[in-house]
Amino acid sequence: MLQYDADTSKLYDPQLDLVFADRPYYYALSGKTGSGETIVGVRLSNKLVTHERDSTIITGVFDALGIELRQVFHRVGKSWQETITLRNTASQPVMLEDICLGFTADLSIRPDWHLCAIPFRVQLDGSLHDFSTQALVGGKFSNAVYTDPTRWEPPLSEESRLRSEAWAWMHGEQGLVVIKYNNRDIELSVAAPMVQGDEVLLRFGGAGLCLYSEPTRSRRLAPGEDFTFGTCVYISFAGGLRYAFARYRDFLDSHSHGFPPVYDPPVNWNELYDIGWYHSDAEKLRQNYTRAALLREADAARDCGCDLLYLDPGWEVAEGTTLWDESRLGTVESLAVELKRDYGLDLGYRTILRCYRDGWPHEYLVRRPGKEHDPVPWVDQQLWELCLCHPGFWQEKLRRILEISRQGVRFMMVDEMDWRGPCEADDHGHPVPTTPLDHTLAVYGLCREIRRQCPGLTIEAHDPIWPWHTAIYVPTYFQQGFGVNNCYDENWGFEYMWDCIKDLKSGKALALYYYNLGCNIPLYLHITMAADNDHCLFFWWAASTVRHLGIGGKYSHKTVEPPQGLPYYDPEKRFAAYQEQMRLYKRLKPYYVRGTFHGLAENIHLHTLPDSRGGVLNVYNLTDTDQDYSIHLPADLLHIEGEATVSGAFARWNRGDLELEVKLKALSPAVICIGDAAPIK
Repeated sequence: MLQYDADTSKLYDPQLDLVFADRPYYYALSGKTGSGETIVGVRLSNKLVTHERDSTIITGVFDALGIELRQVFHRVGKSWQETITLRNTASQPVMLEDICLGFTADLSIRPDWHLCAIPFRVQLDGSLHDFSTQALVGGKFSNAVYTDPTRWEPPLSEESRLRSEAWAWMHGEQGLVVIKYNNRDIELSVAAPMVQGDEVLLRFGGAGLCLYSEPTRSRRLAPGEDFTFGTCVYISFAGGLRYAFARYRDFLDSHSHGFPPVYDPPVNWNELYDIGWYHSDAEKLRQNYTRAALLREADAARDCGCDLLYLDPGWEVAEGTTLWDESRLGTVESLAVELKRDYGLDLGYRTILRCYRDGWPHEYLVRRPGKEHDPVPWVDQQLWELCLCHPGFWQEKLRRILEISRQGVRFMMVDEMDWRGPCEADDHGHPVPTTPLDHTLAVYGLCREIRRQCPGLTIEAHDPIWPWHTAIYVPTYFQQGFGVNNCYDENWGFEYMWDCIKDLKSGKALALYYYNLGCNIPLYLHITMAADNDHCLFFWWAASTVRHLGIGGKYSHKTVEPPQGLPYYDPEKRFAAYQEQMRLYKRLKPYYVRGTFHGLAENIHLHTLPDSRGGVLNVYNLTDTDQDYSIHLPADLLHIEGEATVSGAFARWNRGDLELEVKLKALSPAVICIGDAAPIK
């Protein structure tokens, strides 16, 4: 069991025979006093340690800044939870420029340890965030970031430090999980190598600034004001990395960040892949994005076994206006009725924030010095940045969304609402300048109100700060949860929707695997069969790692293909293959949408249901040559006494354990059904 010694700041687990922190806890703040004096690296003084039942309380003062600290370590079961509060005792405001609080460990005596990010061991850009002590000591580490020269971005506050929702600090197959949880502010767990005399230490846990100086509300404290950071949770583990990820997943589940027992999302069909994307070109939309075209897509959706027709860009008068184009499509209600009556399909759509036409009152636009009402160049287009923190715009945006969503819509994607920099308009009725947190709460507040007024509508929300190509900004769990007290249901499955086989072969799409190891919050992702292969490799990768699946692209359209195009394929043959795989997927769907994900290896995934014997095993050959696989499944994962039916592989039972032999062609999947998941003969 994990132990904490307040006198020595030692954090250790005697059963594992591991010491995770062995140097004094580090306390340092930098900032400016109300008089403008800059103070760098002031340390804690007047430290006092007291004990109350299962809690240890530490207090002290950062004298030069007039900041008082209160730190509480509380034992909860087998874990320790840490909360830190800073209070300004001075008579003037204090601006904190840096916050460095945390346990420390001597890296020189831990040559075989490593620090692994949870849940994004592999980031969205494919970069590996699992760092050896040699890499930490040598400064060979970095964070995945998003940047865009058309955005007015604040500087990042994370030089020489790493960030993640959680970390595994481990040696061999065992170690410590360090979780940062804050559902009020944007805050991540900071880990930072630091030089202290002749030693290089790793600082972890506690609190620290990262991203655009998050958590931003901690930085300016008025006289008498305090700020409490998110809870830091420390849990030891054994058994390997997947058990560390499971600790984080269980923690999020315990805070209602996951899915309900009745969760059963539709399989979406995305019309974009065949109709194309015309970027608000009114004439091209009139020619191509019509009701007749949508009904042809509904035919394909029904024939492939989908449950919902999802409308991506094209349904609006112009993208970002949130105005349904009745001249091309008829009314929302009539389309929803026709889809349900004639095709058995529900209706879904995408809404965005920025606008690709000058279609909103200019008073709603983001304003900053030197930029009043000018559009922003965007590739070969222009976009107008709208301020969702403006109460009047927020209400009008809500009204337009509700006008559509109340007419029989069952799914909505909240897309392209990423923050493009602060607004400094002093007549908008919001703080000046706006912060990423202000914008995030405006986006999620919009989702919450839509959900309240449209019961039964499933909402997927993209990251509201950074687009989804390289890294996310806001924690995966932030404000998520099913039910009226939370904001949205599903996260976006990143951007593996264009060139999926390339993303899988490059390793980028492994981010989906690690996300599922560490998080039960459902992902939504649509994919195009045109970019898959005839083995339906990525179909089954997405089926295994994305709880809400969308497909499309029978014929494909050049406007949504990569610049180099896609490899030739036979559309009818590919569509027939997808029809066959969809029939199998629909039979096994409960395992994929509500089951427990067991990552036995990056290419071997087991899905089980609580009250079912056996499960579904997905095996992937991600190489360019044929491969043979031998797989051992222990009995405790399968909940089977004795033996059970297995389909899809050669199987041998050994005292409840299952031994499998699988032969796979290059870039192909296998679906192996065990026990109750096996077909009934």
